Amino acid sequence: MTSAIVDPRVADDALASAIGEQISTAAGVTSCSATPCGAGQLADSYLVQLTYGRSPQPPGPTGVFLKLPPLESGSASTALRIDAFAREAYFYRALLPQLDVNTPQFLGHLELADGTTGLVLEDLSLVARPLDQLIDGTESQVASVFAQLAGLQAPYWNSVATAGGDQHFYNRTSDHIDGLAERYLRSWHRHGEAVSAGLSRRQRDLIVTFGESCVRWAATIEGPRTLAHQDLRLDNLLWSPSRGAFLIDWQTLAFTSPAWDTAFFLGTALPPEPRRSMQRDLLTRHVATLAERGVDDWPLDRAWTEHRRLTGSVLLAMIAAMAYVTPTPRGFEMFASLIDRGTQQALDLDLNEFLRK
Repeated sequence: MTSAIVDPRVADDALASAIGEQISTAAGVTSCSATPCGAGQLADSYLVQLTYGRSPQPPGPTGVFLKLPPLESGSASTALRIDAFAREAYFYRALLPQLDVNTPQFLGHLELADGTTGLVLEDLSLVARPLDQLIDGTESQVASVFAQLAGLQAPYWNSVATAGGDQHFYNRTSDHIDGLAERYLRSWHRHGEAVSAGLSRRQRDLIVTFGESCVRWAATIEGPRTLAHQDLRLDNLLWSPSRGAFLIDWQTLAFTSPAWDTAFFLGTALPPEPRRSMQRDLLTRHVATLAERGVDDWPLDRAWTEHRRLTGSVLLAMIAAMAYVTPTPRGFEMFASLIDRGTQQALDLDLNEFLRK
């Protein structure tokens, strides 16, 4: 195999042998070439082009998407601490067969010679492109994601036992809220100036108030729970003009309020004006679609109240996350966009009402 990759796990012919032997749809692979892709903090990802000897018609896929645990020590420690790889593997293996969402097909686990276990997924690079927080975010992209949320949420609605139990999920607002609250304040103190140049005084004040109140806020979240992507933003989507949005990166999958994904995604994907014009209609249609799938305890007034409450999700997740990242100009520009949009949504929908309780 020829490759310019520094990562020794994908830099020799052992990768081709492992894929050919362990991934049934790629049996017969004789060589491969891996190219890094994506900028995820919790995985090292590669597009792997496959070659099948002299066969004029490849008997299997000509490429796959490979996710491996990160080599960088800080990212590796975080991924291990939150059990990110096991969670994503569980999603594809145990949960996805019951769901109705666009996401890459799971092709199998890959055991490498050094003991690393990776995930092999369908390569969608010929039909879809990654979205970018800094340049994408259209009404059609947002509508495509919202149209899929009922297919994610309804099958396991309010039945964590059917989904395998809470141990499989990373629930920020319950199991991890105390640690996140501490990291939130530390992260804002350390990195706040790097991302807040464009924020108003009201936005900055809300960030501080939420950091001081988020443990109490989390305790007010009640009602039905279900599957939540929990990091549903543009950078975790692929876009196909013909097939719509594909949801990717399930490493922080949660079993939490249905309002987490609606508030988090809508609060980060669009600038304020188009978000304001779409939000009520999108939520109305989402509630109606859930009802069509048999969900009868999520009326619009409750969904809207919890959507407003969960506007805090953007602040909790994104500000705390800055504590884990290696500072880069692009990274801080991305966080600035997420935090600006998220705090504006929280102000528009009066998150402060839920911080006073």
